[in-house]
Amino acid sequence: MKKMMMLLPLFGLAACSMPQPTQYQYSQYQCGEELLAITYDAQADMVQFPYAGVYYKLGRIESPKETASYSDGVTTFSQQGKPATLIKSGVTQLTCELK
Repeated sequence: MKKMMMLLPLFGLAACSMPQPTQYQYSQYQCGEELLAITYDAQADMVQFPYAGVYYKLGRIESPKETASYSDGVTTFSQQGKPATLIKSGVTQLTCELK
């Protein structure tokens, strides 16, 4: 019984795993004269970026295979290879190229 009591804390520690730190990927897009810095959070499957005084956090939405699109329902960021677009309320705000 004593041996069993000594082993229980070891089994408890083995069952716990450390949470993995979030891995971010950073990309820069040239949008005419403007530079757009995108942070991709793979764990949350979302992109984040500042634009025109607002910090956007957009979640992944369904899109064609070759395109990655993220939206909050009003603003959409889509990238297909090197080109990307930022659309707000159906109006294209930026057309960009991966730097």
